[in-house]
Amino acid sequence: MKIYLVKRSFFTFRGKKSYELDLLGKTCLDRMCEALDAEVVEGALPAGEKLVLYPVYPFLTAEEVTRFLTVQTGSVRFRGGYLERSGAFRESGDPSDGLFSLADYSTCLARAARESAVLHAEHGALVEDGALVDVTARLGWGAAVRRGAVVKGASVVGEDAEICGGSVVDNSFVGAGSRVESSYLSDARVGKRCVIGPFARLRPASVVGDDCRVGDFVELKNARVGDGCKIAHLAYVGDADLAERVNVGCGVVFANYDGKRKSRTRVGKGAFLGSNCNLIAPLQVGAGAYVAAGTTLTRDLAGGDFCIGRSRETVKKGSAKKYLD
Repeated sequence: MKIYLVKRSFFTFRGKKSYELDLLGKTCLDRMCEALDAEVVEGALPAGEKLVLYPVYPFLTAEEVTRFLTVQTGSVRFRGGYLERSGAFRESGDPSDGLFSLADYSTCLARAARESAVLHAEHGALVEDGALVDVTARLGWGAAVRRGAVVKGASVVGEDAEICGGSVVDNSFVGAGSRVESSYLSDARVGKRCVIGPFARLRPASVVGDDCRVGDFVELKNARVGDGCKIAHLAYVGDADLAERVNVGCGVVFANYDGKRKSRTRVGKGAFLGSNCNLIAPLQVGAGAYVAAGTTLTRDLAGGDFCIGRSRETVKKGSAKKYLD
């Protein structure tokens, strides 16, 4: 018997109809279309025998439908649709648990999480209870997603990588052996054997090479970070290209916006950027250059250059009391 899906919503939450709510990478409509080989109809339904379902049964299987059809005779109606055969309609129970109210959503989400965990375990990855991993994501052999972590969309997590609690990996790639700690990755790419976080943010178009460290409260935006770079903490790297083994000290800011346009900064291989430096784009820092802590850099540096841009301190002996009293 032909199965039709009709886009009827039982409730709306934050502007989304019930059948549009995400259940770890797939909506109710997506899941039912795949499982039941059903046809979605938005206009008039064809005449004749048919099973008409509203998209509220995300976990309904073809086997359950077959059992339901076997025990039913004639035409029946239920909350989630109707079965049309010969004879007058009568009332029947629902063929499966459904998404009839917002209260049912948490139950469906929990079931989707369990099924996702089993699916990924079959491919050798661990998804702990309390983690949410979309069925559209790919986890490599030995990968672990810890309690409280979220892996969304078309994300790929490599072999033996670990996504720790409090992390969100959204449409991003995490290479083999890397570890993401309480950080947010959105449309970003991380290479192999990296440590990201805690509390780092990788914004779209950010690419991190292999063997890198992107630490506490570091933000990357449209940045390319070469292999072996260290950005340990409290830095903003925006619209920048870093070659291999660049050290970015604490408090470094890539000043990429002048109020009208965004500009890029390019840093050569093995360069050293000391703490609390400001790099005013557009700018080029040559390979092996050294920018001393506290410098505001506004001109290009050639390879091997040393730059220090601090003003000299003024020390007044014994005068502190004047300011403290």
